[in-house]
Amino acid sequence: MSTRELIEIYHHAWTSGDFSTARACLADNLDFKGSIDTFHTADEFMAALKKFQSMLRGVKLLKNFFAQDGAALLYDCDSPAGLIRTAEFFTAKGGKISEIRLVFDASELRKLMQP
Repeated sequence: MSTRELIEIYHHAWTSGDFSTARACLADNLDFKGSIDTFHTADEFMAALKKFQSMLRGVKLLKNFFAQDGAALLYDCDSPAGLIRTAEFFTAKGGKISEIRLVFDASELRKLMQP
């Protein structure tokens, strides 16, 4: 499978709620760093991703760029905090996503997450 196919399958899976397919795309020792959280395993990351996805009304992919060992996606998440413009950068190794860097303005989302 090409890196492009891997990333496209992963993105479609998590945005549609198919978490078993999304998890299968990730290396066990996934290195994730985002605007709110950092995770060092795919299972930790998936727990947070499930929560995030459950609050979304939709995701609209705007742009994508692919290389042999990675990709970048730009998309909007329609959330209770409004539209969240998101840039996601991937590194792929051995047919799995090994690293994700997720960049977005988290200020409105943080307000919703406060107790």
